[in-house]
Amino acid sequence: MSLANTHHTPGEIAACLADKKRLWFIGIGGVQMCALALLSRTRGFFVAGSDCAENEHTATLRRAGVTVYPQHAAAHVADFDAVVYTLAISAENPEYLAALRLGLPLFSRADYLGYLIAGYERRVGVAGSHGKSTVTAMLGEIFHSAGRAPNVICGARMRRFGAPFTVGGGSDCIYEACEYGNSFLLLPPTLALILNAELDHVDFFENKAALLRSFAAFAANAEAVVVPYEDGELREALPKQVRQVTFGTAREADYRAEALTQSCGMGSFDLATPKGAVGHVTLGVPGMHNVKNALAAAAAAHLSGVAAADILVGLAAFRGAARRMEYRGIFCGARVFDDYAHHPTEIAASLAAARELGASGRLFVLFQSHTYSRTAAFFDEITAALRAADRVFIADIYPARETDTRGMSAAKLAEGVGERATYAGGLSDTAAALARELQPNDLLVVMGAGDIDRIFAQFSKKHFTL
Repeated sequence: MSLANTHHTPGEIAACLADKKRLWFIGIGGVQMCALALLSRTRGFFVAGSDCAENEHTATLRRAGVTVYPQHAAAHVADFDAVVYTLAISAENPEYLAALRLGLPLFSRADYLGYLIAGYERRVGVAGSHGKSTVTAMLGEIFHSAGRAPNVICGARMRRFGAPFTVGGGSDCIYEACEYGNSFLLLPPTLALILNAELDHVDFFENKAALLRSFAAFAANAEAVVVPYEDGELREALPKQVRQVTFGTAREADYRAEALTQSCGMGSFDLATPKGAVGHVTLGVPGMHNVKNALAAAAAAHLSGVAAADILVGLAAFRGAARRMEYRGIFCGARVFDDYAHHPTEIAASLAAARELGASGRLFVLFQSHTYSRTAAFFDEITAALRAADRVFIADIYPARETDTRGMSAAKLAEGVGERATYAGGLSDTAAALARELQPNDLLVVMGAGDIDRIFAQFSKKHFTL
């Protein structure tokens, strides 16, 4: 059984924690849980936690002096005053059950994030089915360029700040607002961005109408909402009393790209606002999807009072976020990129961007699907999107909070893609298979939202260079 959010208000959490100093985090290795734990230390709390997955975030926490246990155990929470948990854990988690038995205050990740951001004068919430981490990081770059000392909480490590969060000390808080479990309804923004609205998280949202209702409720909290001009269905679903500001490539959009061109995958355009063009920018991240991301970020920054010149500087300086077509090195002569795409639309956009990067060889993808429910719901769309690559390797499905009740498997996905796809077994065997096939001038995208980035530890140092 999945857990739900606790629905405690920021005021309730503040009152509860007024005389408490020791916080335990269940699932502390998640990117945002890691950020919340480290932010809590800046508020004077002692923090520790557990996570079954060893990753860059658990390593970051340990380097910062945070105790991280590699397994969950009831005894861990005994000496702590309160517990923060992620919805990725199950209701049978031994630490969660122990906290209930001991009567410890329990806060879901979204509730606790709402408590941390509540005191900021301007709260920019970045929502949408795709692109949230990239646009959050873009806004961090823009506000930094403007000297606004932003506070940013992102779902990925940001290159500018070297972490998934930064405490700048200014009055602006920019944060990623995830729709899963309606968590973002606990994070009321003064300015809302909704980048797109495409059905996902099918284990929570029954249909597209349910998703649109959630986005409408998120926007209802804001003074204004930034929304894609081209998505009439989304725009119509939003509350009429909230001011809408649009972005897109259409001439009618409030913030748009004029004289748009692409070179080696990078978009170059004149940024136009409701008052006309304000200057030219060439992006340092590839793909048409990032042109739209940049327009959304520009709109939100401009509405927040950032000067157009600082917006252009910030967009030009932005070089991406971790695992968003992140260049990782050369393996067997092939360039290797690490990407978080897991929804069919994201897969298609990332592979299109990879094609535009100018490789003269073949396009390889190593793909790990994320959750059995998503794999089953979008099986045909996922397999069709993967056929954009010349060669496809499929890794075992990342289960997250689920067990397989739908008959999904990596082998079945490979069969669905067709002859160009292979299920090569475990990561060690997959790395060996890639080493046999990759050639100079090929390009490999390691893709998925789970733990597929563990493949890099399997690459031979003899053949892999940074």
